[in-house]
Amino acid sequence: MSSEACDTIPIPQFTPEYTPKGEYELVDSRKVYVTGNPKASYALVCIYDVFGFHKNTFQGCDYLATGTEDAPLVVMPDFFDGDVVPFGDPEARKIWSEKNAYQNHVPYLQTVLDWIKEEYPSIKVTGLYGFCWGGKFSIACAKMDMVRAVALIHPSRLAETDADGIEEVPVLIIASQNETVESLAPLVSKLKNVDYVRMDDVHHGWCAARGDWGDALQKQRAEEAMRKTNEFFHKALL
Repeated sequence: MSSEACDTIPIPQFTPEYTPKGEYELVDSRKVYVTGNPKASYALVCIYDVFGFHKNTFQGCDYLATGTEDAPLVVMPDFFDGDVVPFGDPEARKIWSEKNAYQNHVPYLQTVLDWIKEEYPSIKVTGLYGFCWGGKFSIACAKMDMVRAVALIHPSRLAETDADGIEEVPVLIIASQNETVESLAPLVSKLKNVDYVRMDDVHHGWCAARGDWGDALQKQRAEEAMRKTNEFFHKALL
């Protein structure tokens, strides 16, 4: 079902500098950023990229949580607990990558979903949206309890087999120039309820921590991508 709000969802106005509007809750001793309507009918879980919490992802959360009258509750768990990828040290990065394979964080995502269900009884369904590493994580969890739709924004390491068992789940894919048509085609062809958008004039990461929203094109494409994400979840979850 779709909402009438889909016709009037505003385009966000992103800025290079930003102060988050939400609050932090502790869930199993880890920070979870929470913003939006606590009496909403659905929630969105933002799964960030390997850089963790960032002003751009905060800004996207706040936009999704406040764009319309029937906007959702939006939460962004700190899966890494402050321990973001150490890009400057190859050996440390290898160790970090093994520790933070998305499979290792699935139990904590389930903890967060259980917490949402308990703390916000009006919420009946949830969507996941993720960037890069978070995109792979999101599609892998598309059939978890309460999850009804997933959005993947400049996702990484997707494979045809990611569609197995979720062919009917609503999936949004927003690809940059670095996620090639050829690499995504096998997955897209297997998904039966997919919305596939290409933004080939921006680079991987532009909508999250690698984005420079002082650059006019990156800012414009980020605004378009997040508005598309907003529309997608309104149609899929309301």
